[in-house]
Amino acid sequence: MTTPIERAQPQASVATDGAEYVLNLRHGAGMREPLVLRGSALEIWSRIDGTRTELQIVDEIVETLGAEREVVARDTSTFLATLRGLGLIHAAARAGR
Repeated sequence: MTTPIERAQPQASVATDGAEYVLNLRHGAGMREPLVLRGSALEIWSRIDGTRTELQIVDEIVETLGAEREVVARDTSTFLATLRGLGLIHAAARAGR
């Protein structure tokens, strides 16, 4: 939770009004159809940039949406686990390595 999270490569994404379609392009990733992100999933996804940790993402969503911290933390953790399982995110590489 203290390591920044970044999007894995290669992947394709297309943003439309109110949604983003994301597909892992790595051979053998198991994704045959894109993941469609809307609402809170899109709020979380938009903050995954390699600089923010899970806790920072939760803090920003709580502040922006005024949602209950425990609910946001639980839902964010579950969603990030799903993204990891699909090979769409991973811990960001540390600077200077």
